[in-house]
Amino acid sequence: MRKVKLIEPGKLVLENTDEMFGVTDSTVMVDVKACGICGSDLALYNGRRDLSGEHYFGHEFSGIILDEGKGANGMKKGMRVASELIKGCGRCWFCRNGLQNYCKSLNDALLPGGFTEQTLVTNTDAYSFLTPIPEDLDYVTASVMEPANCAFHVAMKADVKPGDNVLVFGLGAIGFIAALILKTLGAGKVIGADRSKLRIEQVRKTGLLDVVDTADANWLDQVKEMTAQEGLDVVIEATGAPAVLQDAFTAARTGGRIVVPSVYFGAVDGFEPLPIMRKELTIVGSKGPAPQLKADGTSAVLDKVIQLKDELNKLITVYDYKDALQAFADARSGAAIKAVVAF
Repeated sequence: MRKVKLIEPGKLVLENTDEMFGVTDSTVMVDVKACGICGSDLALYNGRRDLSGEHYFGHEFSGIILDEGKGANGMKKGMRVASELIKGCGRCWFCRNGLQNYCKSLNDALLPGGFTEQTLVTNTDAYSFLTPIPEDLDYVTASVMEPANCAFHVAMKADVKPGDNVLVFGLGAIGFIAALILKTLGAGKVIGADRSKLRIEQVRKTGLLDVVDTADANWLDQVKEMTAQEGLDVVIEATGAPAVLQDAFTAARTGGRIVVPSVYFGAVDGFEPLPIMRKELTIVGSKGPAPQLKADGTSAVLDKVIQLKDELNKLITVYDYKDALQAFADARSGAAIKAVVAF
């Protein structure tokens, strides 16, 4: 069984292993076809997260059910699926308080994760991290279901009104996909912001989003010109750079809303919180994926992925398994907006 294994921070290897995991009463076995590289995977790779406590590596995947286990939630052998938080238990404190995205840790949901050809995935009557996908959705595009769910969660937290102007700091996969989803929800002008020359070049090549370079001294003036001086109703801070939160305070209009899906690994030097009061800002966090369901209980995110399939494919760079180390290098440098490893 082929595997992309993280030995220690900064050291990845491609491995063939005989290690196998048996299906339990609470799991199904998935034959992984494609797995995307997430910022949290890079955090492990870069040593910003403790590798010793992690049971899985890779969580943005698609594939085929090899063993359905008890067949909870309608899972059957041969079914095409993608990773996505689709059901929480409904009984824990988090679920009862509208925080189903905290129901379980991914450590409790995946073993050994999507960077292995076969992985166990928790699937019970009370919890599921898989959603079925249709035959006409290819595995590579389907592998972005989980980050698209995270981005959909961001868009829901943004609470956009028709015509709202939006600025998205950080044009990695979450920020970019959130921008695309916000466009479909009726936002007015949606602008991307980044300071990586390589990332900006990649985004502009897609033709999907107007972008400002925040390394430019007059970036805020550019934003104001693009919004006809009306200001920004919503700001998404998706860089993971603590100092950019201060820029978000500056960019948001009086009465504006700031959504923060970033994972920060440091403090903000010289942080100035006064604008929170002076501008009556609303600041909300957005953590990971959450069940986003239609009235019939199926995934609302799946509809968005199908709707935005052509756009999403412009974000994705596909790497064969043998080139997985290059995929990680390109994800780190920004040469790939969304790097996906195909088995």
